[in-house]
Amino acid sequence: MGEEKRPTILVVDDETAVRELLKLQLVGAGYDVKVADDAIVAGRAVMATPPDLMIVDVALPYLDGVDFVAAMKADTTLPPMTVVFMSGNSEVLERARTLGAPCLKKPFSGDDLLEVVRRELMLRPPARRARLDYLSAST
Repeated sequence: MGEEKRPTILVVDDETAVRELLKLQLVGAGYDVKVADDAIVAGRAVMATPPDLMIVDVALPYLDGVDFVAAMKADTTLPPMTVVFMSGNSEVLERARTLGAPCLKKPFSGDDLLEVVRRELMLRPPARRARLDYLSAST
């Protein structure tokens, strides 16, 4: 049988350093990571290949992260979206929580990031969750 596909995570943040740091941490934990610097690029990536999880900064150029995620969730042609929001602004995170997604307040640790990612991926429906078994076994 072929090798299991690694879960794909899309990191959306307009700050290059944040994107690259999150990518480094997530790739090191065994995930396939894509990055986008704004909602437009992220939307194209989601439409091409929906990720298993998105980590989205709330403050993005052109379209903020909350509105971007709301638009993706409203698109019935896409599978259900698993999302984690991030921001340095507590008030902005409160708005993000209205979509029922977990939120990470910047700055956050790599351990906090990986804990939230693992938990949210494990909460996905069983058919999609089966691909994550190898990650659980390695931790």
